[in-house]
Amino acid sequence: MIISSHCRRCLFFKLIYLYEVPILSTRLVFLGTGSGKPTPSRGVSSVGLFREGELFLFDCGEGTQTQMAKSSLRPGGLKAIFISHFHGDHVNGLPGLIGSMVLGNREDPLTIVGPVGLNLWLSTLRKLNILWPSFQLKVIEVTEPGVVYKTESYRVSADVLKHRITCWGYRFEEFDRPGRFDLKKAQSLGIPPGPAYGNLQRGKSITLENGNVIEPDDVLGEARPGLALAYCCDTIPCEGAANLAKDVDILIHESTYPGGEEKMAKKRGHSTSADAARCAKKANAKKLILTHLSQKHPNKSIFIETCKSIFNNVIAARDLLEIELERREEK
Repeated sequence: MIISSHCRRCLFFKLIYLYEVPILSTRLVFLGTGSGKPTPSRGVSSVGLFREGELFLFDCGEGTQTQMAKSSLRPGGLKAIFISHFHGDHVNGLPGLIGSMVLGNREDPLTIVGPVGLNLWLSTLRKLNILWPSFQLKVIEVTEPGVVYKTESYRVSADVLKHRITCWGYRFEEFDRPGRFDLKKAQSLGIPPGPAYGNLQRGKSITLENGNVIEPDDVLGEARPGLALAYCCDTIPCEGAANLAKDVDILIHESTYPGGEEKMAKKRGHSTSADAARCAKKANAKKLILTHLSQKHPNKSIFIETCKSIFNNVIAARDLLEIELERREEK
């Protein structure tokens, strides 16, 4: 088969693209966005973060596994669950979710992070035969602010929130990503297209046939910051929330009450949408997503209306809302 010069050029640049910056995605899925108790329209607290085939849950309220079945998420990729506190609307879905994974013949370990007492609660469920995990549960009890979960490409940190009982907020943060690949520079250095491009983007030096050694810095631009998001639920305004939210791309913040009801919110250990907006502004967050919305206010626009004058880039989450964040990564 004869391929024209035009087709060869097209094929060449398609191969370059495949080795250079294939598009991967990070996806947020809100499984439950109500406060206190589930309703027909809103479940209780749980947010899924799907990143490069790995799934993380922040809180696991009643019905989380049912909501997951309705969403694009599947528990097979679940790596870790981060529990904020032991109020039922944040943790009661955990035994059922673990039980379903047992029935699904899960074998991979599962990390569960949460307040002190998590080990006692899970061991009690085992003794009562409510929970019988056939896979390893790696339990991490948070005792102080700092990193609670870490891999080569990201880390999760915890900080103290102010609620009626011990409560932790979390920050998921990717490490810096390699700079963008300079194709023209690579061509000028005589680097052949193919695996060499991918190796350089992964931070590995290569040696050309002529003996020249090419370092990643020779063809990569400045490092790019990774994604950062914060999960603050439940809390009154506090320094811990502001610390977690500093310069994040997305702040997920509880908003049990609309702005103007600060007195009631503080009395019950919660925040208003205006409180969440002030936190986002103080922390220089890029986007604010309100969750843990009170069922007493069926018109959710009131939550937005009472905070937009403080922080404009805000939305109110709904159950099964999915937010796709496209990004370009090295292969």
